[in-house]
Amino acid sequence: MTPYFSTITCINIFSLVILFVLVSGNSIISTHQKNKFQTTGAIVFFICIMEVLTMIFDNTPPKFKFFHITSNYIGFSLTPAVYVSLSKALFPHIGEKRFKINPMAFLCVIYSLWLLVSLIATPKYSVFYVDKENHYSRAKGFFIYVAFYMLSLFYFLLTNIRLSVRFWKNNGIVLLLNFLLVFFGTAVQILHPEIQITWLTIIFSILIYYIYHTTLYQQLDVQTCLLNYGSFQKWLCRQKKEHCIVVAEIDNFAKLKLNYSRKEIDRIIVTVSKIFNKFFKKYGQCYRIGSEEFLVTISDMTLNFDELNRKFFIEFIKESFDFKEMPLVTLGYAKVSANSDLDKILSLTDLKKREFIKKRPEYLS
Repeated sequence: MTPYFSTITCINIFSLVILFVLVSGNSIISTHQKNKFQTTGAIVFFICIMEVLTMIFDNTPPKFKFFHITSNYIGFSLTPAVYVSLSKALFPHIGEKRFKINPMAFLCVIYSLWLLVSLIATPKYSVFYVDKENHYSRAKGFFIYVAFYMLSLFYFLLTNIRLSVRFWKNNGIVLLLNFLLVFFGTAVQILHPEIQITWLTIIFSILIYYIYHTTLYQQLDVQTCLLNYGSFQKWLCRQKKEHCIVVAEIDNFAKLKLNYSRKEIDRIIVTVSKIFNKFFKKYGQCYRIGSEEFLVTISDMTLNFDELNRKFFIEFIKESFDFKEMPLVTLGYAKVSANSDLDKILSLTDLKKREFIKKRPEYLS
């Protein structure tokens, strides 16, 4: 084991300890993401330990051959799983928990089982080979490991693209740049195996993802992943041009809370937010500004906002048709200029809401 490898490994482990401490003490990100970040860190930590053991057991007496093979097997089988686990950590968890089989995770399990069987049945055609003298070498099936590694890396890239598109207005470019960091670290080690920086770059990327998500959660409403009321207030203070805001409110929300369970209320809120965001995201940034209120800021002042609200309401009825408990929504709008008073703006939207309620029977017919 070279001094360079020992130093890199120590930095890796120390960085992982920092990650575990930061994640464990975080009260902003969801429990779902916290667990996934910790799982990813644990997998990387375990692989780093296995790499140290393989270096220790290589070329030792044959009695250590089993430990040499085992440490290599664990390292090679877990490596593709790192990107799958990290991909699961990147998306904020919304709504009801549902167990879903991840196709890439399933392929990783198949790969691990194949690796185990090949090591027992045909060692020379597996990913690696340990001879009678307990010396490690790459086997004829090493390309299969490379293929699974690249496949998991590609899956990781797709996850970054999806997330960066979803949060593009929230510095989503950082996610793609972070992927390039991982890709660069991986490519360097593939081209020059003696420069062992893959796990160091992955650990740093996990820390960057963690910092990004912590910042993101301070801007977002955790339940719906729309920007929160505080973010809207900051936008209002910064904006200098004239905009229009459209506010959608869930009808009779107080009565809903009395008649339905918390789980059903959460489902209603998440469903309304998804329909609202799906329709209005092409016009501007969407926010959740209250328990039952959603808002979008629109810069195109040439739009007919009465007609826009009518189209949204019709779309809302179509989208929520199969949801029996779904209440109706009321929409209002108001113009916003520099130094506008928020209370006055929301009062103007309330007036438009009353007008909308009068017109709503026409939209339902």
